[in-house]
Formats: sequence, C-alpha cells, structure tokens
Amino acid sequence: MVDGEDDKLATSKVVTTVFEQILAAVHEGTLLPGERISDAALATQFGVSRTPVREALQRLREIGIIEASPSRFTRVAVVTPEQTAQAYVVWLALYRALIEEVVPHVAEGTLEVLEEDHAQYLIALTRLEVQQIATANFLFFSRLPAESANLALQRAIVSVVHIVRLGSLHLPEYIDLEALGRAQGLLLEGVRLRDVQFARDAMKLLAQIQVPQE
Repeated sequence: MVDGEDDKLATSKVVTTVFEQILAAVHEGTLLPGERISDAALATQFGVSRTPVREALQRLREIGIIEASPSRFTRVAVVTPEQTAQAYVVWLALYRALIEEVVPHVAEGTLEVLEEDHAQYLIALTRLEVQQIATANFLFFSRLPAESANLALQRAIVSVVHIVRLGSLHLPEYIDLEALGRAQGLLLEGVRLRDVQFARDAMKLLAQIQVPQE
C-alpha cells in the first residue's frame, strides 16, 4: 500500500472514531439538543486536527444529528416531537420491508445478541432507567439491518433511526415502554422461529405506539 493510501486509511479511522464519540455523547445526553459545537474545541478534546472533526460533523449533518448555519453556528439538532413522529413513521415503513427479507434466515449469532439486548431492555424497564432503556432498544433494532443484502435499505434505516432516538429522548412524556418491550418480544419470537408473521405482529404493535406531542 502506498503512503497516500495509508494516510487516507488513517484519516478515515480518525473520522469514524470522532463521529462515533460525538454520536454517543448526543445519545447519552452529554451533548444536548441546541448545544453549540466548536470544531476547534473538539479537535483539542480528541487530540486530532480540525479536518477529521469537520468531516465527522458533516457526516452527522447528513443523518440529521447536527445542524449548522454558515458563519453562525454548528449545534446538536433540535428534533421536535412532530419531527420525531414523522421520522418514526418512515422508520416503521422501512423496517417492515426489512423483516420480510431477513427474518426467515437470521444468523444464530444475531439471535443470541437480540436475546441479550431484549433482556437488558427489560432490566432497564423495571428500573425505569431512561438512557439504558433507549440504548437497549436502539441496539435491539439495530441488529437486523446488518442481515439485509439491500444496502440502500440499510442506509435508509440508519439515516432515520438516529433522529427517532434523539427525538425520543426529549419528548414531553414517555412513549408506551411496556408496549415497546412486547413488540421486541414478538419480533424476537419471529426470529427464533424464522416466522415472518410474528415479526409482522410486532410491527403492528409498534405502529400503535403514539409519539407524545407538546
């Protein structure tokens, strides 16, 4: 591999690391909606140049986590309950297409991870630990897209799921967390049995969950 390719690979890894750390900070509530972001400050924090930070921020803009106005501000996106509800409708439509493709042949390793995610969700639910609930739910529903051979579908789901998650963390009231847990259980049973009908029932239950509005 030539030096130029080595440099590009190294830069790409740095960008990915910065991207993932900023995204994690947003979902953990360390960075809050509307909070201003400085690429210079982030570069200092991560010990890197401003170039990979700017590229990471651009990627976050592309999935709607960061919003910016030229020469004015770069900040964590403010996702309204209405926007969350709209993104949720899109996610449901995409996930319905996903389960039709992947549920009949999900790998055993993925099933085991789904079972662990669901168990963690139920534990967090009994303790009403909101961040842990959100994380376990996000992880649970993030496993199946990787089973798809449809890269366009994968990208579309990723592009909307982070908006749903960010918006869900800042709703005026909790969504029906019990129903969400039951939907996970139905989907998990569908994967265990390779039975799409269970998965369809899970999606019907998810569609009944209302996103609280202001």
